[in-house]
Amino acid sequence: MRKKRSLNIRTHIFMPEETETLKRYRDGQKDYRLKLRFIALLLIAGNTGTEIVAAAVGKDIRTVETWYGKYLTHGPDALNSFQYQPKRCFLSDDQLADMIAWVKKELPSDTKVICHYIREQTGIAYCQSAVAKLLKKNGLRRLRPKLIPGKPPSEKEQTDFIEKYEKLRKSAADPESGRVVIFCDAMHFVHQTVPATCWGDPSERPVLKANSGRQRLNIMGGYDPVTCKLIHETDEKNCDSEKAIIFFKKLLRTYPKASMIKVFADNATYFHARNTQEWLEKNPRISLYFLPAYAPNLNLIERLWRFAKGKLIRNTYYEKYKTFRCHVFRLLNNIHNYESELSSLMVEKFQIIRQ
Repeated sequence: MRKKRSLNIRTHIFMPEETETLKRYRDGQKDYRLKLRFIALLLIAGNTGTEIVAAAVGKDIRTVETWYGKYLTHGPDALNSFQYQPKRCFLSDDQLADMIAWVKKELPSDTKVICHYIREQTGIAYCQSAVAKLLKKNGLRRLRPKLIPGKPPSEKEQTDFIEKYEKLRKSAADPESGRVVIFCDAMHFVHQTVPATCWGDPSERPVLKANSGRQRLNIMGGYDPVTCKLIHETDEKNCDSEKAIIFFKKLLRTYPKASMIKVFADNATYFHARNTQEWLEKNPRISLYFLPAYAPNLNLIERLWRFAKGKLIRNTYYEKYKTFRCHVFRLLNNIHNYESELSSLMVEKFQIIRQ
């Protein structure tokens, strides 16, 4: 067996001023890995053997000898940093800029697609892990896109609605005014597990069961921002003009002393249906105000539905439909139990979608 070559550490005699310099470097270095280098040299300066020094700092003898040789040839500054030179990107600056622009535009979900793009455009083969590192180095991350309406109303329409609502809201806040403000919308909860982003152990990937049926609950709900109350009509029947009228009757029973119930709703066809309009004419205590088209950002109850979905169906499996139905009604009928969680979500501040 060939013996390891050992550097003769006795060829250099450390002068007192050298020792003091090494101590200053040791004491001034915050990175313990670099500090070990100067501790090792100080031990050598004290005539400690290489093997003992290596054992003391927890390194191989050759590592200690390399430190010592670097000190002799380049001085203490050579040991005071890692002198790491990052690997140069194989793409030119223009190619890298084009790739980043393409990713921002196309929003690829898989690094394999980006590898293919780079190979097609530049002829350079990248592995997926290298592409992921390259993207992160340039400030890109895996993100969940934010959905906005494809045809949002104009900013003026949105601001006009907010101004009108704020006036009505002030009057509704006065209990003697007899006015009530309601945000109305329909929601459909399907008896099906909806996978969503979650924290977990990557070595034991979460697995969710799926339901074979497609039964669903159809909800027509109204949210009162003054009392934080939810009024709803929920069953398996489709949302139509008949259900809308049943819901409006429930509003009248809920607010028997209200002189005016202002209902903000979207432009669903069942609200415009002849039956619905004829019923509203006979019951003038309910006044329907239609939101601008394609403006869910202006309907406060949309946030409540999003909250309910997170509580009820995301990453949650119900074996039986009746169990699922029970959980839905329990949440809808006891929305006051989630007051602390909803306090920051149901604030009456509306985002304006800009085209």
